[in-house]
Order: sequence, then C-alpha cells, then structure tokens
Amino acid sequence: MTDHEQDLRDRAGPADSVSAPIGATGKRPGILRRALTGSFSLIVFAASAWYIGRTFQWRELGQVLRDVNLACLVGGGGASIVVYWMIRTLRWHILLRRTGTHVPLLDLYMCTAVSLSFALFTPLRSGEMLKIELLKKYGMIQRSPGYGSFLVERALDLATLLTVACASLLTSLNILPNRTLAYYILGGLVLACVTGLILLTKLRLKGRPRQLLEHMRQCTGDVPTLVLVAAITCVSWAAVGFTWHVFLYSAGIHLGFAKTVALMSIMALISILSLIPGGLGISEAGASQLLIHFGFAVATAQAGSLVLRSNSLLALALGAGHLGLWKWVRSSRRQHSR
Repeated sequence: MTDHEQDLRDRAGPADSVSAPIGATGKRPGILRRALTGSFSLIVFAASAWYIGRTFQWRELGQVLRDVNLACLVGGGGASIVVYWMIRTLRWHILLRRTGTHVPLLDLYMCTAVSLSFALFTPLRSGEMLKIELLKKYGMIQRSPGYGSFLVERALDLATLLTVACASLLTSLNILPNRTLAYYILGGLVLACVTGLILLTKLRLKGRPRQLLEHMRQCTGDVPTLVLVAAITCVSWAAVGFTWHVFLYSAGIHLGFAKTVALMSIMALISILSLIPGGLGISEAGASQLLIHFGFAVATAQAGSLVLRSNSLLALALGAGHLGLWKWVRSSRRQHSR
C-alpha cells in the first residue's frame, strides 16, 4: 500500500465511524415514537377489554341482540354507508378538479369506497390514503395532487368533527364538569383554522413539499369551492350520524338524531385519539357508557355498542365487494379496448 492510499484510508476511517452512530441516532426518535404509541394503544386496549369483560352483562344483552332487525341493519345500514361513500366521492372529485386532476367518477367512487372501508381498521384511519396509491398504481393520478387534496379533506373532517363534538357537549351531552371548556375548544379551533389558512398562503417550501403545498393552495384558494366542500363535509358527517341512527334503531334503541350525532362525534374522536385500529374495545366501552348516560338500561346500552361495531364489519364487507367489482370493471374495459 502506497503512502497516498494509506492517507486516503486514514481520512475515510473517521468519517465512516462517525456516520454510523449518527444514522443510528437518527433512527432512535422514530423507533421510540413507535414504541410509545404502540404501548399507549396496547394499554388502552387492555383496559377496555378488561372493562368489557368485567362489566358487560352478556346474558341480558344477548337477549337484546336476538331481537335485532337484520333487514333494517343490513339493508338500511348498508344503503346509508353507500350514500356516505358517494358524498365523500363528490367532495374529493371537486378538490381534485381544483388541482387540474380529472379521474372518471366511477373509479373515484370505487377507490373511495374501498379505502374508507379498510381505513376503519387502521390507526388514525390512515388507511384512507390507499385510494391515492390505488389510483397512482393505475396511472389515473399523481401523488402530489392526491395527497394535497387528501390533507385538505383531513383538515375539514377534523374541524367539522371537533365543532360537532363541542356543540354536542353544550347541548345534548352534559358530561363536562365545566361547560366553559367546550367554548375554549371552539375558540381554539377557530384560531387554528385561521392560522392554518394564513400559513398556507405565506409558507414557502422547496422540492416535493412545495408541490404538495401548491396543490393544497389550489384546493383552498377559491372561496366558493372551499365553502362548498365544507358544506359537503358537514353533510357527510350527518350521513354517518344517520347510519348510526339506523343501526341503533335496528336494535330497538330509539335515540334522537341530535343525540345520535353527539354519540357519533364523541366516539369518533375517542377512537381516533386512542390510536387503536378501529377503536376496538374503547369504542364499545365508551358507546355503552354514553348510551347509559342517555337513560337506556345497562344491557340495552351494551348491546347497542356491539350493534354499532357491526357497522364497521358491514362496511368492510361492502368495501371488499366494491374492490372485486372494481377489478371486474377494469378487466372488462381492457377487453373492450383490445
């Protein structure tokens, strides 16, 4: 080995020895974050499962479940789920058009239905992003406008859900020790929305984040369009409330629509914040307690929480059916195009 080669090797050695710890250190926050969130979800699930196993009156609620109107549950509940998917498709269609992206409405509906159904069983309902990847796979969309419009959708959903939940806490649900807290949350929500819109117009980024930000600006830059998609978002969550109303009605639980929407909004937030896929366990425990708060018998309330779980199972079955139908439609198109 020459003196020059030895010199180069000596220079490379320290750099390699330093880069490994830096890379390992860079991975630690991500690993730690996943470990903490996973531990939190596991603890919440274990506590919920313990509560359900300890307090649910299985014999009594079994009698309530035997009297469930299956025609109303499957027929009415299934139809209301499909209507909800159609409303969500319309909203995404409008936002994508603002970015100059045009996707056939049937394909847009099919991928929306599939992604929303499977998203029910993913943490933070993140599985909804599947719709972007599916359309990208089939060459119908680019990721940047897809994810840009998706982030706008998520912001609208969160703002609407928090608003409905706060309004419910002030009207239908008297569970807060101090109702002023709901006003604080509403005020903070308004401030967050205004701040978000200002940042969206002022923020300057580079590379791919810049493209994503530009597509988000395209979605929110037109005031009439923003008002329209906000109104559609409100209608979509009202449709979810109606779906819950149908499922509860099928079990003989006659809860007013306003109280059903209150129940839905609170439980949706709890399910999302728990980080548990599908809110499994925590949703049943929370829904049963809120139904008891509304004056229903313990066994009836607990049966109602299990009937509401069938909403997710029915949506999953419908989503799987839509996926199969979409594949058949795309296969038929390819055969006709030959």
